[in-house]
Amino acid sequence: MHALQPLLAPNSILVFTGQDSLNPILHAVLRALSYSGRRGKISLYGVVPDESIGVLPFEQIVSPEELGRTPDLAILAGEDQRPLTEIIEQCGSLSIPALLVFMGSNESSEDILKAARQHNVRLIGPNSFGMCRPKQGFSAWLGLTQPIPGRLALLSQSGTVASALVDWATWQGIGFSQVVSMGSPIDVMPSQVLDYLSNDFESQSILMYLQKIGSTTRFLSSLRAASRSKPVAVVAEHNVGADPRVLDAALSRTGAVRGRRLNDLVAAASVMTNARRVKEGSLLIIGNGAGPGELAAQRAAEVNINLLTPSDELKGRLEGIMAGRGSVGSVTTVWASCDANLFVELAEASLADKECGAVLLMLSPTALINMVSLYDQVLQLHKKQKKLVMVCMLGGGHMVALRTRINEAGIPTFRTPEAAIEGFQFLVQFHRNQMLAKQMPDSHAFRFNIDVAAARAKLKEMIKAGNKTPTAEDLKEVFDLFNFRLITRRQTNYLLQAPIHLRAFRDPVFGPAIGLSLEGANQWHHQTEAVALPPLNTILSKDLIHRAFPNVESFELEDLLRSFSTLVCELPEFEYLELADVRIHESGSIFADVTAKLKSSGKLRRYEHLSIQPYPRQWVKQVTLRDGQEITLRPILPRDADMMANFVKNLSHESRYFRFIANISELTPRMVASLSHIDYDREMALIAVGEKDGEQVMMGASRFSDNFDDQSCEFAVVIGDDYQGHGLAALLMRRLILVANFKGIKEMKGTVLAENKRMIDFCRRIGFTIKRDPDDISLVTAYVRLTPKFIEGVKEKLGIAVKA
Repeated sequence: MHALQPLLAPNSILVFTGQDSLNPILHAVLRALSYSGRRGKISLYGVVPDESIGVLPFEQIVSPEELGRTPDLAILAGEDQRPLTEIIEQCGSLSIPALLVFMGSNESSEDILKAARQHNVRLIGPNSFGMCRPKQGFSAWLGLTQPIPGRLALLSQSGTVASALVDWATWQGIGFSQVVSMGSPIDVMPSQVLDYLSNDFESQSILMYLQKIGSTTRFLSSLRAASRSKPVAVVAEHNVGADPRVLDAALSRTGAVRGRRLNDLVAAASVMTNARRVKEGSLLIIGNGAGPGELAAQRAAEVNINLLTPSDELKGRLEGIMAGRGSVGSVTTVWASCDANLFVELAEASLADKECGAVLLMLSPTALINMVSLYDQVLQLHKKQKKLVMVCMLGGGHMVALRTRINEAGIPTFRTPEAAIEGFQFLVQFHRNQMLAKQMPDSHAFRFNIDVAAARAKLKEMIKAGNKTPTAEDLKEVFDLFNFRLITRRQTNYLLQAPIHLRAFRDPVFGPAIGLSLEGANQWHHQTEAVALPPLNTILSKDLIHRAFPNVESFELEDLLRSFSTLVCELPEFEYLELADVRIHESGSIFADVTAKLKSSGKLRRYEHLSIQPYPRQWVKQVTLRDGQEITLRPILPRDADMMANFVKNLSHESRYFRFIANISELTPRMVASLSHIDYDREMALIAVGEKDGEQVMMGASRFSDNFDDQSCEFAVVIGDDYQGHGLAALLMRRLILVANFKGIKEMKGTVLAENKRMIDFCRRIGFTIKRDPDDISLVTAYVRLTPKFIEGVKEKLGIAVKA
């Protein structure tokens, strides 16, 4: 069970009603709890609410000691004279694990957080607007509309925004799996709610409205984990203090899609709950009027969506179907007097063409179309197609009900041409960002044996000497270490059509970023500089070049960007680094005017200054097993998905059962993605890779996932049946322990079946303590404290077992 389960999906609740029986927030919360149809037990402690609220189906208690069982959640819904820290302490004394706070507090955030940690209570609020889980019948919030059950999760730090979105979505027939309006986050942060939602089967997609994100690295890590398995759309208030281009770059690397207006969340909601992924190909618009179609085409041009220009072959087929009853083009217009089946036949013929990825049916209300017939035919088209079918039905009145029916049938449905295009744009961006999120670049320092220690020592020497704005000549030795062949004289011949401008700068929220633009343009103008976050690989470099210089390809520029990214990743001393008037020559040398600003980096861990962690190549190790076999231990990569799936499939039934504590024959696609596409900031999976019949095979794996308390993690290890008995499990676990220690984790623990004697003995040999699970006699817990003495012992063992 997820640690936030009692908070976000409670089965029993205690409401602190405070001292004011007429408090409007208290009344609103109790009405929501009453109307939501919840079946779990709800108890009230404090003042008896005024009778104007009506009869409440809740138990009023005189003392918390009257509670028969410990509630999952306490709710502070009324004005209470006691400090919030005292209420948290009371929850702790009653063993209530979670508290939802609607009221404000005059106490400092530090004191509230300290109390929550001390008494082991998870807290949402103060000033929360509340939460809902409609399918479970739980609703404790201040919104006017109670959300209907559905598959869309909403996380908002603004209560009024959440209320408006729920009201709109309910009118459109869109339901919610979870609504969380956080208020002023002190304990539970957006990243932690995201972690819960990413593992929540009921939540198939997520909408977010953010005002504050907390730890940047942890937020991006959680967002990446969520968006790898479900669509996520984000609107951030005032860019959460970041440069808007940097925020775009950060979100694109997580696989999520950014919106800039609430309307973007509205458009995203329509497609997220229903739409299939966009296939290759462009969008074709088919409508019964030229005006709305042209408005859609205009919006498509504004947001860089390419509409399909039918090929001669497709145009001939469409004109044959049209039979003179309209015009064929990117916006295909049918006479208003035509039957509904004509629209569907045109759509079906278009979707059969490989160049067409989706169709948008754009319909204005007329008395000449049989809407019932149209609904039936569009539904059948949607069922037969693997490509995307969208519908825009303009107008109100009868069209509202028809839009709702079509939307409920699983077809993305919109009220305006602009919203329809923005919904399609969301899917296009989602497809692109999913590709970017799967990139796991490293800093390349290990691959090219760059002496990072020497470079950092040189920079620290400059800082110590007071030289914080070094010249190109001062930095020549550092650049040479990173394979930058800088020359001091311009040459007339160079590879690119024009000089470029490249810089690394510090964003106040997301840290180091890389900007690329044409030299001579206004580099500070948002439309002339493309921005990306390091680290970069070839694909990410190509994407940055394409955004800065559309239709330009340059292997030399890609190489420069990768080297520049490595420098930014490895040298946190650079607060600012600018290469102006950059010219790349055929010889590989580079001319640039260099401007730099240095800053002491303190005692940062490697890559701690980055928002996105590089592929941790420092944990790649060639080892020799007891039988002399040479293998590689390394962190897993997304491309290892098939190898991981085959590994699990080939395990014996017993090995699979012991590893997953469940009877499974193979991993589901979602499980494969979760196990192979990981975030190295929050978890680690080390795999042992050998060779069999000329192909790479996975022999075993160890992994941990942190518990978001900055102290502990859960671990697991499994070895293929053919590779057991060679000391591989000990190698993987000891290497994993070193990674956990490097991350600052203090304790590792794992759940083991009590009948798995071999695993229990193995854990004891490694140094773990075994204890019975107090809640389940069939399980035991293996745990160990990562003390300096224990880590030294692990290093000694590795020195004996591993041959360099």
